Amino acid sequence: MKHVEAICNFCGQGSFKVREEDEPPFRVLKCLNCGLVFVHPLPDIAKLAVHYDEDYYRDWISEQKNKRLRMWEGRLKKLEKQRQGGRLLDVGCGDGAFLKLAQERGWEVSGTEHSSYAAKYVSEALGITVFCGELFAAGYPDNSFDVVTMWHVLEHVMDPKRYLSEIRRILKPSGLLVIAVPNVNDYIMQVAYRFVKGRPLKLFSKDDREIHLYHFSAETLRNYLRKTGFECLKISPDYGITEYSKKVVNAIAVALYYATGMKIFNSLEAHATRI
Repeated sequence: MKHVEAICNFCGQGSFKVREEDEPPFRVLKCLNCGLVFVHPLPDIAKLAVHYDEDYYRDWISEQKNKRLRMWEGRLKKLEKQRQGGRLLDVGCGDGAFLKLAQERGWEVSGTEHSSYAAKYVSEALGITVFCGELFAAGYPDNSFDVVTMWHVLEHVMDPKRYLSEIRRILKPSGLLVIAVPNVNDYIMQVAYRFVKGRPLKLFSKDDREIHLYHFSAETLRNYLRKTGFECLKISPDYGITEYSKKVVNAIAVALYYATGMKIFNSLEAHATRI
């Protein structure tokens, strides 16, 4: 263990193991108290936003559109087993495809998005109201939404605890929160990556196309939800992969999960209600 001047976002403790070294000053740390894995120091959020420009979203809007639509249909179908209609907020809505699909199925939809390009696209091309900026700057009234979704967003934010607390405030009593995040314990994918690439799969690089600041396990995600005023109903596999080879690898991990209960699949999907 190396001495690092940092404070864990979840538990507030300051004892860590260095999990991974990157170009100084960045490291990936694991809290020795609660097990949370995160990047330290956190990069400048203003610099992170520039990653999500027109080039980033081009494939989503064009070549990958149909594949991603099937992904969104699966996610919405799963959500609608818990709730049927109402006001839905998608935090970090990206290109807005999920919101558009939900709107077509009768939901009253809104979104937030940190990328100015994506926010403008969703507002102008899809006609859906999007707040550009941090969730807590949007100023939504208390008890505004029946459902809030965060599809692979929580790992990108600077302060997960603050985001979840804000979501609890704007959710109606017994409102539903659905979160999907990468699983830090996706061991099958890590082994496959090492076999194919000949090197370990890194958790962080400042030059990554998608920079993940926090890395959650099923345990740390459940603990975050409990601490911020939610009852976690379930944590199950998130089927958000569109690339065929990765889908095959993940299918092996999902099969092991159903056989053994080990959550070693690629991504976690949590459903929780406001307490």
